[in-house]
Amino acid sequence: MPFQHIPDDALRATLDALIGQMHDAVLVADPQGRVRLFNEAARGLFRLGDAEPLIHELFEDYPGLRRALAAGGESEANIRPRGGRPSRVTVRLPADPGSELPLDVFIVHDISHQRRVEESLHREKELAQITLQAIEEAVITTDAQGRISSANQAACKLLRRDREEINDRPLRDLLTFAELENRRRLRNGLEKTLREGESCAMDGLPELRLRNGETIYVGGRLAPLRARDGSIIGAILVLRDVTREKRMKEILSFQATHDDLTSLINRREFERRLDDLLAHRSPSSRHVLLYLDLDQFKLINDNCGHHAGDRMLRQLTGLLGTRLRKSDTLARLGGDEFAALLPNCDRDSGCRVAETLRETIRNFRFTWNGRSFGVGVSIGLVQIDDSLGNIADIMAAADSACYMAKERGRDQVVVYRPDGNEEIERRHQIAQAAHIRECLEQRRFRLWAQPILPIESSPFHWGVEILVRMVDEQDKLVPPGLFIPAAERYNLMGHIDSWVVGAVCSHWEQHPEVFDRMSKVAINLSGQSIANEEFLGHLMSEVDNHGIPWDKLCFEITETAAVSSIEQAQHFIKILRERGADFSLDDFGSGLSSFGYLKDLDVNYLKIDGAFVKDMLSDEVDAAMVRSISDIGRTMGLRTIAEFVENLAVVEKLRDARVDYAQGYGICKPMPIKDLADYQPSPLGPQKLLRVAPD
Repeated sequence: MPFQHIPDDALRATLDALIGQMHDAVLVADPQGRVRLFNEAARGLFRLGDAEPLIHELFEDYPGLRRALAAGGESEANIRPRGGRPSRVTVRLPADPGSELPLDVFIVHDISHQRRVEESLHREKELAQITLQAIEEAVITTDAQGRISSANQAACKLLRRDREEINDRPLRDLLTFAELENRRRLRNGLEKTLREGESCAMDGLPELRLRNGETIYVGGRLAPLRARDGSIIGAILVLRDVTREKRMKEILSFQATHDDLTSLINRREFERRLDDLLAHRSPSSRHVLLYLDLDQFKLINDNCGHHAGDRMLRQLTGLLGTRLRKSDTLARLGGDEFAALLPNCDRDSGCRVAETLRETIRNFRFTWNGRSFGVGVSIGLVQIDDSLGNIADIMAAADSACYMAKERGRDQVVVYRPDGNEEIERRHQIAQAAHIRECLEQRRFRLWAQPILPIESSPFHWGVEILVRMVDEQDKLVPPGLFIPAAERYNLMGHIDSWVVGAVCSHWEQHPEVFDRMSKVAINLSGQSIANEEFLGHLMSEVDNHGIPWDKLCFEITETAAVSSIEQAQHFIKILRERGADFSLDDFGSGLSSFGYLKDLDVNYLKIDGAFVKDMLSDEVDAAMVRSISDIGRTMGLRTIAEFVENLAVVEKLRDARVDYAQGYGICKPMPIKDLADYQPSPLGPQKLLRVAPD
């Protein structure tokens, strides 16, 4: 039935019933463009009231929309809701645009949310792509079958390939590792990731072969890619080139285990290999260790300089390496000392090898600036068996045998034989030297101090002597008599003196109020230190850098050390005296030429040998010696200090001899340096009881 025969009220009721429940917006407009009918979806989309709007007011470009609809199909448009922001919609005419219906019916579908979602996804994809390309690590993704679906720029650069050459290829075919085991690990790891969803790392930094023949080392990790429902849709591989890091690590490892000059292994690595040999030896196995110390090598350094000495060592060690088996190990322990480890070698075979090395070195000639030099070698041989249970014992035994070779005239081989008191004592000192080195590395030294007080109370200028103590693994004190002789014999006193100077300066800087009360702080220095120009520079730097006042420092050097290297001692004293420091000649009177050398040394104090002081009450000769030292000191303008003062009677005897200062257990026992903060000195007036610090 034609629409014009239906009453308007019936028509509206019928159309309302048909379109009221539609989700899309429905607009019905008459020929004059007035919207006569719209459903609830249209009311909400266009924000319509009860009034009938004009259709062209609802769309931004209504003429364009009409033309598009006339062409047939569906068209997109922007709408302008009243009081709202524009939205994107699709519009279609259910009737033929060319029909003669008196009304236009528009069905409008809101796609603004869809467009926003699409734009958001596009932005996220763009951001992900930009981020992926910006990542420095190579990122490769695969589908569920393990074929490459994407690769960022870093991956193309790492693999030296274009993206077109990478995409859609099986991952395991693209990564060609040098070792079969690494290829197998990649295949199994990829299968496990895609099948079970587990992540896995590439172990061992595998070597990757590239198409151009280059090889690199890579580190990486495989992880699963999952859909929203948790299903595995592929894998992601992150790779990074670690070639430089690996090679740098190899260089650092080599430097840590090898000598810079000769490229032989160093002491630490040698002892590690020796320890490994001991850990895996069988009861029937026999091994030999050789300890080599070059003879007369110092002459080359002194005559030609250290550059020449270094070149000679490189030439000589290269030659020695040709005289050993591939299974043998040659090491430079330091300076001109070397060691050779001969596994699975008995004593007789070891002696033949040692003699070969000795002959090789003796026949070697080093030429420098037209001059020819020769050296010898003293070799100590020790057979490694059950009688020597650890590294320290073995090294000590070999060093002991080498020392005996030097004492017997040098240029010979001596086999270690564990007998004789002298040998036992030497082994003890060698072990103690090793212990001292360990304590230096682990900072197991402590500062102690013992006050030095004036015998006459006015003026009351007092000071302290700094003492050094070593502690064992249980933090118990090691008596100086047990480690000082070994330190002196094995040239370790310079290292100990360096530690003492640094520790004193550091403590002084942290606790200046403790030292402000004193007039002098005495520090002992060994003969090894005063003959070492490098130590002199170190000492001056430490004092200056910590801001220690030079005029409060007094350096004690023994008479024996000063006399044995008189020129070096004079130079050392002169440099530090110019800065304001004082010097004390320790153990004065113990030498045979004390008074003869005294005029050649610019010192401020004479410290009288305690052997004379402790017996001066019962021995008139000792008392006379103390008086004579005091007299010569006053004549030369020097002050005197008596050590080993044990009681008040000795103090009175020293006062009669006009000695200036006293030090000893009768004055105050040595104490940890931290206890100086609480120490209050008492004048040593006549008949006054002496203050003795607690143990």
